[in-house]
Amino acid sequence: MIAKYKSDFPNQVQQLNVSISKHYHLLKDGTIKWQEKQIDVDRANYRGHNKRLLVTYIIRDHYSSCFYAELHPTDSMPRIEDFLYNAWQKKDHYEFCGIGYNIIVPKITLDLFPQLNSFFSNVDKVNLQLPSSGFNSAVRSIREWEKKIKSVEYFISDTEKLEGFQNKIDEINRLINSKFYSERSNLKKWAENNPKILLPRDKESFYSYFQQR
Repeated sequence: MIAKYKSDFPNQVQQLNVSISKHYHLLKDGTIKWQEKQIDVDRANYRGHNKRLLVTYIIRDHYSSCFYAELHPTDSMPRIEDFLYNAWQKKDHYEFCGIGYNIIVPKITLDLFPQLNSFFSNVDKVNLQLPSSGFNSAVRSIREWEKKIKSVEYFISDTEKLEGFQNKIDEINRLINSKFYSERSNLKKWAENNPKILLPRDKESFYSYFQQR
């Protein structure tokens, strides 16, 4: 069901999306390469592309705009449960955590990761919503993420190659969502407005929610 929505506190509504980058790809040595001209790619043709493309996984808190994102090559995309466990668990270097009570997921992401349907069927406290417009599926935060990761290596060492970037993903998310790297602090708004924290259980139990019962 398509629904309009609002949020009154952090983690009440979250927006999940998985999007192939039109500006980033990987060089042979693993360096993350940005190009100004958009890459002609979509979900239908990315597998046969001549560049090693990158995909962003992102979940955004609607109330604060604070988000957690990861970057992966399209030829080794993680399961959605791997990403969500990383996003929702407590972290040493990034305060954002907690499962959203209502999660907006575009149909294209549901089709890509059908195990999400099992998750929403198996967890009573979490509701699925479909977006009523493109921006409702975290597009704005994807644009912010892609704009700012160009210069992450100037602030955090050893992040110019994908392996180093992934190893410091919590610090990168904290940097991009903090006032140090933005006109406004998404992280501060999230932390100071009583976020409701529903944490995932241990990995084995959490992953079981994504299995058909």
